[in-house]
Amino acid sequence: MKKTILLSGLFLCVSALCAACRPTAEPPGSDATVAIMDEVRAGTPLDEMLRMLDERLVAAMGGAMEGSATDDFTRAEAITDRLLEARMPFEWLTADQYSVESRLRQVQSSADRILAQIQTGVAADTVAQNLRELREDVVRLRETIARGGTPAPVPVDRLLAGDSSDVVDNPATSGAAAAPAARADTTPRPIGSPVSTGGF
Repeated sequence: MKKTILLSGLFLCVSALCAACRPTAEPPGSDATVAIMDEVRAGTPLDEMLRMLDERLVAAMGGAMEGSATDDFTRAEAITDRLLEARMPFEWLTADQYSVESRLRQVQSSADRILAQIQTGVAADTVAQNLRELREDVVRLRETIARGGTPAPVPVDRLLAGDSSDVVDNPATSGAAAAPAARADTTPRPIGSPVSTGGF
């Protein structure tokens, strides 16, 4: 009897140790995230990344965020994590007068919010609406980028600081106020010293 109890206790200990050593289950969507990280490399052109993102969002919407559609959104969210690593065509959106980086951060924020809603069990209608809005934002961003852009303008505070330093350090180049000082005096003057007339 004692031997049976001892063997039973030993079996339970071994089972517990095996359970502790068993790998922890990966979170849902982790395979999809790893696949995207392998597929989307840093330096990928931005428009290509946005195209891939749009395709994943459309697939997630088509599947009503159920089954494999959840993986499609997980892949989309993983793409947004790498948007700032893309090769940017320019820094400033001419049509919107807005920073490309700021637009990309907005897309990232929206995707993160939707993922949090899915994980916390927010109503499906709310998630679907936010998903549609995110996709619309991505489409608009691609259209705006296609219209062209420029380098980012110099921030106003730097411009002001630059103007102040120019006036202080280089007064001769500060504009019209310095021009008279630099102009040569061309007024006619007599040659030599005046001769005294002795009162005549």
